[in-house]
Amino acid sequence: MPKLTIDDILVEVPEGTKVIDAAAQVGIQIPRFCYHPALGSVGACRMCAVKFVQGPFKGVQMSCMIDAVDGMVVSTTDAEAVDFRRHVIEWLMIHHPHDCPVCDEGGHCLLQDMTVSGGHGLRRYQGEKRTYLDQDLGPLVQHEMNRCIQCYRCSRFYQEYTGYRDLGVMGIASRIYFGRFRPGTLQSPFAGNLIDICPTGVYTDRPSRYKGRKWDYQRTPSVCIHCSLGCRTTVDVRYREVVRIEARFSPTVNGHFICDRGRYGFFYASAPTRPRRARIGGAETRISDALTEAVHRISAVVGRHGTGSVAVVGSARSTLETLAAEARICRDAGWRGPVLFTDASERSAATLAAGRLTPELAVNLEALQHADLILAAGVDPVNEAPMLALAMRQAARKGAHIEVIDPRPVFLPMEYVHRPTAAGDIAQTLSRLANEGDDGGGGLRPLMDLLARCRRPAVAVGATGLFSERSVQAAADLCHALDRQGKEAALFPVMTGANTFAACRLAADPGDLETLLPQIERGGVRALLVVENDLLSTVPDAGRFADALAGLDLLVVLDCLDSETARAAQLF
Repeated sequence: MPKLTIDDILVEVPEGTKVIDAAAQVGIQIPRFCYHPALGSVGACRMCAVKFVQGPFKGVQMSCMIDAVDGMVVSTTDAEAVDFRRHVIEWLMIHHPHDCPVCDEGGHCLLQDMTVSGGHGLRRYQGEKRTYLDQDLGPLVQHEMNRCIQCYRCSRFYQEYTGYRDLGVMGIASRIYFGRFRPGTLQSPFAGNLIDICPTGVYTDRPSRYKGRKWDYQRTPSVCIHCSLGCRTTVDVRYREVVRIEARFSPTVNGHFICDRGRYGFFYASAPTRPRRARIGGAETRISDALTEAVHRISAVVGRHGTGSVAVVGSARSTLETLAAEARICRDAGWRGPVLFTDASERSAATLAAGRLTPELAVNLEALQHADLILAAGVDPVNEAPMLALAMRQAARKGAHIEVIDPRPVFLPMEYVHRPTAAGDIAQTLSRLANEGDDGGGGLRPLMDLLARCRRPAVAVGATGLFSERSVQAAADLCHALDRQGKEAALFPVMTGANTFAACRLAADPGDLETLLPQIERGGVRALLVVENDLLSTVPDAGRFADALAGLDLLVVLDCLDSETARAAQLF
């Protein structure tokens, strides 16, 4: 590992580390605009200039473009480097509108920080400023091109990193324009990251516009609840209202970015239709009164029909604490459940996915980016787990081959081979790949050859009710077969909800509504507690389930959302 000296501080870094990152490891923040750890180096802004005193490079150079080498001596405070950076920031600020008092980027603006650290504090330019017309980029991203400093971060992220082409760079020299060929909503499901990645206020968060600055918010670390990946987020709250959600860096899960579903999927929290008070019948009341009434009525049902007449239905969107509480109360009180899955196939697939995901096969999104072959079986990454699609995109950029086995018209932002296969035949296809036998006339021989040559294969499989649990079993068997061949095989299941993994560990056996429904219809279950689940919008036969719920002695719903099930409850 090379050792170098930066501002008289000795630092040892891994091979291939850029000088700008080496400096950050010892707390020295070199100014930068175009450089981003996820995007790499491009040397466009010239803001990260430092003085190289000893080593293979001499004089003022860009620290983002040079790898650290043993014996290198670097100065970030040298007068020549400081003067260079001061002039660069002055040039970049020539055409800036200086609209900080009304700019929504205030508090998030890297340009403000770098202007100070770059030593620029006096504007000498008296000429006419370059101006642009802004574009309508849709309801989520606000465009203000006059603030641009031409760092190229947005186009590099949008086109190179995510693989979408409807936003990019146009023009030449000082007339460069970043935007779309014509106004319109951005197509990428990752477009919200432009807000975070832009160092100025060219792209700002439109829904939170005029609602506050960064220092006005209560900022809380959180986890995304909109798919099973668990991306890290930061929630911004003001006056008890969720105003904005940002990506929170996680080296093993989502990296620096999140999808737009996770960024903008919070509006339900402040929706006017969201229930604010408990209800007994149709009348609003205090929560304490509703809890007291619930205890009284449940006790009455237990007194008449026994403890087995009470059942609990939960949800894979509940927290681990809620799921554990449901399991404990059912065990201690003798109630049925908790029931956590819509049907038997969904539960068995999810349970199998959790059971087959051994430590040897487990892989995170960061490691998935280093696979040389990714096989997506029964999963639509963009729609079911968007950040999985982004990880597959990074693997493809490094040369990985992508194959999709799915009956649906799956779209991915990269080149891939789509093998349309009936849902019931996915397991058989995976088994043929594992056994390395005859491809059955299905044209699998090219894929078999690729599996034989690859070193780090990964199988992403959908553990949902749409596909048989046999598919998950076959995917795990394929990974084990590849592992026995000396390959670094990995299994990546995509489950139905944010907390499906915990749900299949804590659900009763059987823990599906298909088993519970006949018990309700026969009168074996007289009271039902539904926790964070809108049954009437998720079960296959809603009419039959509505009739069954109407025949209960008691229906209690605990939820933060309005739903048809909540409106049907005697106690909410």
